[in-house]
Amino acid sequence: MKHHSIFKCCLGILLALVMSVPAFAQKTYTGTVIDENGEPVIGASIKIVGTTTGTITDFDGKFNLAIPAGKSIEVSFIGYITQKITKFTPNMRIVLKEDTQQLEEVVVVGYGVQKKAHLTGSVESVPMKELQDIPTGNIASALSGMVNGVSVSGGESRPGENATIYVRGANNMSAIGSSAQQPLFVIDGFILDATAFNNLDASSIENISVLKDAAAAVYGARAANGVILVTTKKGKLGAPQISYSGSFGITDAVSTPKMLDTYNYGRLWNAVRAADPTETDLNSRYDLFQADELAAMRSLNYDLLDKYWKTAVTQQHSVNLSGATEKASYFASISYFDQEGNLGKLDYDRWNFRAGVDLKIGKWMKATMQVSGDYGKKNTPLMKVQNSNNDKDYMMLLTHPGYVPEEINGKPMANYGVSNNELNTNQCYNYGYLQNSSDYKRNMTQNTYINGSLEYDFGWSNILKGLKLKLSYSKSISTSKSNEFGTSFNVYRLANRAGSGAHLYTPTDDFDADMLYAESNFLLGHNNAAVSNGTDGGYISRSMNRADKYQLNFTASYARDFGKHSVSALFSIEKSESESEDLYGQGTKPYEFSTGQSNSINSADGGITSSSFGRSESGTLSYVGRINYAYNDRYLLEFLIRTDASTKFAPENYWGTFPSASAGWIISEEEWMKKVKWVDYLKVRASFGLTGRDNIAAWQWMPVYSVAGDKGAIIGTGNPPAGSHLTIPNGNASVNRDVHWDKSYKANFGLDFNTLNNRLAFNIDAYYVWDRDMLLAFSGSVPSTVGTSSASQNYGKMDSYGVELSATWRDRIGKDFKYRVQLQTGLSDNKVLLMDWETGNDMYLKIHKNSRTDMGTWGLQCIGMFRSFQDIEEYFEKYNITSYMGMTKDQVRPGMLIYKDVRSTKKADGTYGGPDGIVSEADDKVQLSHRNNPYHFTTNLSAEYKDFSISAQLNASWGGYSFVDSKSLTPNDGSNSGWKNLEYINMPSFWNPDNMFVYEDIYDASGNLLMAANRNADLPNMRYADVNSKTSTFWRINGTRVTLNRVTLAYKVPNKLVNKLGVQSCRINVTGQNLLSLYNPYPDNYIDPMAGYGSYPTLRKFTIGLNLTF
Repeated sequence: MKHHSIFKCCLGILLALVMSVPAFAQKTYTGTVIDENGEPVIGASIKIVGTTTGTITDFDGKFNLAIPAGKSIEVSFIGYITQKITKFTPNMRIVLKEDTQQLEEVVVVGYGVQKKAHLTGSVESVPMKELQDIPTGNIASALSGMVNGVSVSGGESRPGENATIYVRGANNMSAIGSSAQQPLFVIDGFILDATAFNNLDASSIENISVLKDAAAAVYGARAANGVILVTTKKGKLGAPQISYSGSFGITDAVSTPKMLDTYNYGRLWNAVRAADPTETDLNSRYDLFQADELAAMRSLNYDLLDKYWKTAVTQQHSVNLSGATEKASYFASISYFDQEGNLGKLDYDRWNFRAGVDLKIGKWMKATMQVSGDYGKKNTPLMKVQNSNNDKDYMMLLTHPGYVPEEINGKPMANYGVSNNELNTNQCYNYGYLQNSSDYKRNMTQNTYINGSLEYDFGWSNILKGLKLKLSYSKSISTSKSNEFGTSFNVYRLANRAGSGAHLYTPTDDFDADMLYAESNFLLGHNNAAVSNGTDGGYISRSMNRADKYQLNFTASYARDFGKHSVSALFSIEKSESESEDLYGQGTKPYEFSTGQSNSINSADGGITSSSFGRSESGTLSYVGRINYAYNDRYLLEFLIRTDASTKFAPENYWGTFPSASAGWIISEEEWMKKVKWVDYLKVRASFGLTGRDNIAAWQWMPVYSVAGDKGAIIGTGNPPAGSHLTIPNGNASVNRDVHWDKSYKANFGLDFNTLNNRLAFNIDAYYVWDRDMLLAFSGSVPSTVGTSSASQNYGKMDSYGVELSATWRDRIGKDFKYRVQLQTGLSDNKVLLMDWETGNDMYLKIHKNSRTDMGTWGLQCIGMFRSFQDIEEYFEKYNITSYMGMTKDQVRPGMLIYKDVRSTKKADGTYGGPDGIVSEADDKVQLSHRNNPYHFTTNLSAEYKDFSISAQLNASWGGYSFVDSKSLTPNDGSNSGWKNLEYINMPSFWNPDNMFVYEDIYDASGNLLMAANRNADLPNMRYADVNSKTSTFWRINGTRVTLNRVTLAYKVPNKLVNKLGVQSCRINVTGQNLLSLYNPYPDNYIDPMAGYGSYPTLRKFTIGLNLTF
């Protein structure tokens, strides 16, 4: 018993000694991390090398950490060069230097990360610091001008409108009929769609990388148009951190077109209506505005766009929670975005959520889990009076004549002009009524994303050290619903109107108002029938879509250094499946009290219901292999191969193989180059690889049949109905079993060069892309009895090439001021080798073999204006003209533009002859602009002084011509054009009748002079818009433009002020977007080309933002 007690005592002492060894072997050190200005770096990471143990600095940049003997620590912070510390002193001060060129920055590439200095492909990162200050509902629009070779269009006007991204001119493929244009979007390693990318909240994004060359081959089949990689934020080591990011702002039109006032609109009508001196049936009283009416019109101005357009409010708020311990890290966020429309029933709001956790299970295993999603709602006006043009509301308000009231005595009025008749159903579009009616169009979207992974590290084995196995899975569920409800309504006209010509809707001195507005004077418009906003009698409809997708990856990665040799490798198996279902239902003639349900249909009044259902599914299986080798951080090699199978193709065409290779040489690391003092960094890199596209709907290679309802007799007309029978769906009527992957061969050569102590950096990329086997439609001869068009085929060929240049200057002046100037520019072009060539007489202006897709702008060469009948005689005689724009000589009138006779019609051998005496739009066009502003540059500027900072983006483009919008040259409501439409369509201000050709004096019925003759006017007469509105040199304008896209001013509140309130940091910013546009003026400067004419304008935005960290 005694020996037993002694044994326990000795064992206890031994265990105590063993447990105390770590305590004796490590020591706690304190220190402060500061920048080069002596300011504390808050949140810097201090990590013991080779372990996951570490901490972060506090508000004062201080830290304390127990460091085992013989260990070193690594100190890092975003934007600074990571430092490795091996010698420790009490209260040490560690100074972090700014990483001016981010060579140590880790860049996300396919299935992993690499140091920026080790990249061999064309991979570019988005500066997230600048992105955070751009308030937007879609990430794509914020990327504009951020990455060289990436263009962004749209997303700057209507709420809920997403921008579209193109990499290296991929949008040019639409010109030859290819539908695959957008890049591949990969978020946290999982392939998602453009909607998932656009809906991301910027405050939850850690970084964004763009793969532009053969580096995209790691994603093989779907990477021919580039890849955008997104990594979302994770928790960082330290105490829980709460951050808030919010903005509140206003939006308004950059500009709205200047339109004619009501008085000059009336005079314009008179000058146009009485333009033809040979016309004999002109009624000078009822066909023209009389002098007394024009006088009254001076004080009339029913400006409906000004009435309904409003300054809108936009707001964005997000709250993030993050933190980490040695065993787990977590990140959670919730955000809300809301944007009001500037016009009527138009708004969009969206909620986003994201939650993720990374767990360390034991020493060598990690697990991750993330759930994210969004829910959005968008209201848009239902505009289906005659057609469903999205810009109908804006266009009809913009062009509404100022003398026609929208309603009188509560009655919606039709927009009837001088004739008091209906020329077009669009005259019955009454914006005010529809905005206050029960009609609606509502869209709801919901997206949910779940992903997780399990990773095992073989770091415990000296042989297998560096090997990691990872299994990951993701699931996405996307649903969308669209509900519409349209009704019928009445509009009215006045039987008798005021004024001596009976044209006015408002009383004049000699017309009794009581008589004008008497109930008996109101007649039903629209030919005594109701106006339908959609289907006659009204309708309700609902469309629903659900898309499910999963992706499963097994990845083995290896990375290890052997002295000066660095080797890494990757092998991955990826499987994905997706399926979608869509359902559409519609019912006509709903009850007025309809709740949107199918039982609201008034079947007794002839209301019917109909529905359709569709479903598709597809899947892929992929194998990926990649090897990277670096010697002494100087010589870099990468070999990659990926093979993909897709069930979109027939079994014999499932598989496609996509290899690539790249190499880099950091010349500045050579001993002999180090002697060249003015070279700080120099690297050359090159890549070549194959990527692909599977841009085809599933099962297009296979005949598919469906069951259709009763379609009548099988044979003849008198037999019994056939009942339900098999039919071929329209979307799958043409099949091609041989359809296969598009192929895109990509070559890239790059040079990265830093000089002047890394203050000046150049990045140059030259690329060439060979697109082959492009899937295009084919208009081959198909017998009419087939009842369908031919199937798409893999036959298209196109080459694309270009150069991208980026120059960045960074410097510091004194202790407190630093700045950065970045210039991005480039030049790109392409060559079409094979497509479905167009046919016709005007082949000279169509895409042809070896031409580019941008054929420029073609039009007629204007050589003057007919100012008299003598001019017409002389022109026809001098040039031997027999036909002019489809007219004989006696049909041509003064006030028409004169175009040059350039060439004959197309000959049998495909060539064209010289002038043939026939002037026509088809045969006599010349190239007015070779390309659409092929030259451009974008400048990104930023500067910091103490706690203040400013950033701006400026863009310029030149080298082409713009043209006055055709909708500005002839009365056009989006459905019809022609001078008669001037009855109900106002025109831009440059059509001031004093500047327009008038052949002879025009008088009213009382002998009052309405318009004096003006044969020396600058503008042709609008009466002949079918001739004068053609694209021509007459309407050409130099296309040079300079725009100030955005400016952000920010102030960081000193920490000593906010720390007392428990706030770690506070930053306030003010941002303006679409601020300024410099351009060659249009006639009367009637538009800003940034806003355009006839469509919802680009918005100017001013926001104030607040960023708090607790």
